[in-house]
Amino acid sequence: MNASELAAKKANLRARFRAARLGLTETEAAAHSAAICERIASLPEIKAAQTVHVYWPLSAKREVDTRPLIRRLHGEGKRLALPVVADFDSAPRLRHVAFESEAAMQPNRWGILEPTGTVEVDPTELNAIIVPAFGAGRNGHRIGHGRGFYDAFLANLDAVIIGAVYSTCLVPSVPAETHDVPLDIIVTEREVWRVTE
Repeated sequence: MNASELAAKKANLRARFRAARLGLTETEAAAHSAAICERIASLPEIKAAQTVHVYWPLSAKREVDTRPLIRRLHGEGKRLALPVVADFDSAPRLRHVAFESEAAMQPNRWGILEPTGTVEVDPTELNAIIVPAFGAGRNGHRIGHGRGFYDAFLANLDAVIIGAVYSTCLVPSVPAETHDVPLDIIVTEREVWRVTE
């Protein structure tokens, strides 16, 4: 598969997954998200983790809602880091800021809430990273927004990488480019899929 074919395949999957997400009612999305959060919280890798990176959801776009997970892990005393977009126009880069409270969040230029605190978390301190995705393949690759923020962040990190997706957005395989960093675990409302199995 050449570069243009791969890009077209990814674009088609992104459109398919986006439609599947938007096809969920608010009630369905909330129920599925709650089940996904429960499964993630129950993972031994999360139970053992001291520092966890987790994204704040784009709820209006039916992204898997991680807020129940954030509240639970924060309540358990785990150190949480949330992403802050540090550079968009030149090179994709995320900063990782310690989560303090829901009140200490503000929207960025795309309307995504980010923590306002000043305490940054070194990515090498992360034990587990929960990443957003439109969908994923059982081969471990995900379809994101295509901007490369997470792949740049995930490269060369020694942490378990967990994808949170709806079951309708989990397919047998997703094509990958050389810079794509695979997931270790994919969690849906129905199952936990370990890519190494």
